[in-house]
Amino acid sequence: MKTKLCIFILLLGVTIQQEKTHAETISRGVDYTTKQENTSGIPQTIQQITVAPGLGNRFATMKGRDHVLATESLPSQVSRSTASGNRVVAAINADMYKVASGLPIGLQIQQNAVLVSHSVKESALKFPSFVINGQGKPEIGSYGVVGTLKSSARSLTIHSVNRNENLENRTNIFTNAHHVSKKINLVGLSDAMKKEVAIVTMKGSSVRAFKLGQRYSWTVDRAETTFRSNISIPADGVVLVAFGKQKKPLLDLVKEKHVTTQFNLIQMSNLQVRNDIEEAVSGYNWLVKEGIGLDLNALSENHDRFLMIVRKARTLIGVTADQTVHIVTVDQGRTTSKGFTMLEAVARMKQLGAVSALAFDGGGSTEMVVRRAGEFPVRTVNVPADGRSRSITNSLIVSTRYVPEKKVAYMIIPEQPELYVGETRQLTIKLTDRNSQPIDVNQKKIILSGTGVSGMTVKAPLQPGKWTGQLAVDQIKRSVTINITNRLSGMTFNGGKPLLLKVGQKVRLTSDGWLNDRKVTIPLNEKKYQLKQPISTISNDVLTAKKPGKTVLTLSAGGQMVSLPITVTAPTTSTNQSTVIDSFESGVYLSKSPYVSSYSTMLSTEQKSAGRSALKLTYNYSGWSKQNGAMYITNAKWKITSPATRLSLDVYGDQKAPWLRAQLKDAGGRSHTVDFVKRVDWTGFKTVQAKLDPTWPAPIQIQSLYFVETDVKKKGTVQKSKVYLDQLKAWR
Repeated sequence: MKTKLCIFILLLGVTIQQEKTHAETISRGVDYTTKQENTSGIPQTIQQITVAPGLGNRFATMKGRDHVLATESLPSQVSRSTASGNRVVAAINADMYKVASGLPIGLQIQQNAVLVSHSVKESALKFPSFVINGQGKPEIGSYGVVGTLKSSARSLTIHSVNRNENLENRTNIFTNAHHVSKKINLVGLSDAMKKEVAIVTMKGSSVRAFKLGQRYSWTVDRAETTFRSNISIPADGVVLVAFGKQKKPLLDLVKEKHVTTQFNLIQMSNLQVRNDIEEAVSGYNWLVKEGIGLDLNALSENHDRFLMIVRKARTLIGVTADQTVHIVTVDQGRTTSKGFTMLEAVARMKQLGAVSALAFDGGGSTEMVVRRAGEFPVRTVNVPADGRSRSITNSLIVSTRYVPEKKVAYMIIPEQPELYVGETRQLTIKLTDRNSQPIDVNQKKIILSGTGVSGMTVKAPLQPGKWTGQLAVDQIKRSVTINITNRLSGMTFNGGKPLLLKVGQKVRLTSDGWLNDRKVTIPLNEKKYQLKQPISTISNDVLTAKKPGKTVLTLSAGGQMVSLPITVTAPTTSTNQSTVIDSFESGVYLSKSPYVSSYSTMLSTEQKSAGRSALKLTYNYSGWSKQNGAMYITNAKWKITSPATRLSLDVYGDQKAPWLRAQLKDAGGRSHTVDFVKRVDWTGFKTVQAKLDPTWPAPIQIQSLYFVETDVKKKGTVQKSKVYLDQLKAWR
C-alpha cells in the first residue's frame, strides 16, 4: 500500500497537474489504484484495475437476471457470481443497452456459448468487443456470429441469436434465455412484415446459449405462417422466426423434420473463424486500434461528434502488448470530478500502453466494484453519476482461482490520522496470504504492544510527539506510528451560550475540541481558564459564582481561544418569589402536533382564575394518527429569565384530560421535560406545579406545554372535551 503526492509543473502552457494516488494489490496479479487528479483546473477522480497476464485470475461476463431482455445492478450481478462459487475481486459495467427492454447493443458470449449476437454486420464493426480466447488471453476486436440451419438438402443463414430487433428479411433464433417469461417479444414490426412471417418451433434439447462450432440436432415440431404475439419457447427447444424474403426459404427447409444448427464466431478484420473465444462482451466505441489512438474524426466516424467531446463518466478497458489489461473508470460529479471526453479517454489508454482499447457504457451506468485488500466483500469504489447503482444489461467480472490460505503473509495497517493528547482509538488491520487473498482477523491472535495499549485500543499520551507500537500475528511483525498533537483545529465552549448565574451557584463547564472533522475530549491539563473579573472561581471544570457582576471567561487549549460572557446576580432572599410568564390575556398560541390534528386553542373569557381570560383547549382524538396522543401548545415568548425551582399553572379540569407536561431548553442547549400532573381528574380550577433544577442555566425557553394521552383505546374517539389554562408562573 502506498500514497504519493506528485506535483508536475509544465512551463510550456503553464499547466499544473496535481496527483494523489493510492494503490494496493487486491489479489495476486491484480492491482487497484485510485487517483485524484487536477489538470488545468479540471478535477478528476479515477479508479483503475490492472490485471497482469499469466496468473491465477480469469475474466467472465454476467447477464442481468441471466436473460437477454433484462437488467440488474452491478452489485447484484456480482453477488450472483459470488454465490455460484467465483471469488470476485473486481467488476465493471459493460455494454450499452435498450433502456426499455435491457437488450444489449452488441454481442455476449459466456463459457464459449453465444447468448446474444449483434443485429447486423455493421453493428459488429461499429461496436467492438472485449474477448477472452481459448488460452485465457484478452483481445479487443470486431466479431460477428454466423449461424447456419441445415437439412439434408438445403442450407439457410440464421442472422441473429436472441435479438428481437432488425428482423426484416432475416431469419432469427430464440432460446429460453431470451426473456424470463419464456416468450418472444418482437419490436419494430410493420404490418407488411406481420403478413410475411414464418414461425418454426423445434425441439431437441434445452439450450440457453449455443456453443461455438457445435452442431445441434432438432426435430421440427410445427411451422406457422400467421403472426401472433407472445410466441412461446419450449423448455426443450428453440424458435425460428423469419420475415419477408426469408419466409419461403425457411418453410421449404423445415419440410424435412430433422434439421441442425451451428454457430461460428468470425473475426471481422480477417474473416477467420474464432470458435476458441470463451467470453465476449461488446462496448461502445474504439479508442485505440492496432496501437493507434483514434483522433476526433475517427472517433466521430460512427458516433455523434458532440458525444465524443462532452465530459461524461466513462468506463474504459485496454490491452497492452504483453496482455496486461487496464480497466479505468472516471467519475462525473458536480465538483469533485468532471469526467473524460473520448479524446481524454484515448490519451489515458495510450498512457497506459494499450495497443487496443474500447469504451464501455458510460454516464450513469459507470460503476466499479472492488474487493479491497484484506477485505472479503466487494463494494462500489467510484461514485455513480446517478448517486446509486444503475440497473445495467451486463458486466465484466474479474475473479481469482487462488484459494485463501491460513498463514498470514501481509499485514495491512491503514494510514493512521493523528491523535489528540489523551484520545483513544481502536486500531484495525487487514490480513492477506501470500497470494493477497484475505484472511479473517477474527480467526487470528493479534498482539499489539506499546505504551497505553489495551487489546487493540491505544490511548495517546498527554504529551505531543509520536506514539510507536508493535503489531504481531503469526510470524509477521509490523510497527505502527501515530502522530500525537495538542493542537486543535477548532473548539466550542458551553455551546457558545453565555452563562447567567446566582451567587453561590455552581455549574460544570463544558468544552469540545475539534481535530479536523473529529470531535475530541480536551484533557484537563490542556485547559487554561482566565477570568477578566474575579467574581467567580474555577476548579476542575466547575465554576462557582462568588459575587454579583459581569465578566468574561476565556478558555485556551490546543492553540484555540474561546470567550464566554458570564453574569452573576445577587441571591434572592425568598424562595416563594414568583414571576408571571403568561397571564393569557393576549398572545399568539400555536397548536401543532405530528400525532394529533383534532385539537385547537383560543383565548376565552368563559373560565379564568385571574384577569379577563384564559387559554381554552378544545380537543378530541378523532385525529390521533400515530404514536402517543400528544397535543402541543407553543408561544415564542415563554421564557424563564433567571434560575427557578418550579413552574406553576392554573388548570380548569374536565375530569378527562391526560398527562400534562412541559418541554424546556436551557441556555446551555440541553433539553428537559417536566411533569405537572399525571391526569387532570378534577373539575374547576386547580394549581399544579412542575419541579425545575435551579442549576439549569438561564434564560430557559419553555418550548411547549402539552397534554399526552397514552391510552390507545381512546384513539379515534370523537367526543369533544375542553380545559382552560391560566397564570403560568416561574418560582425562585
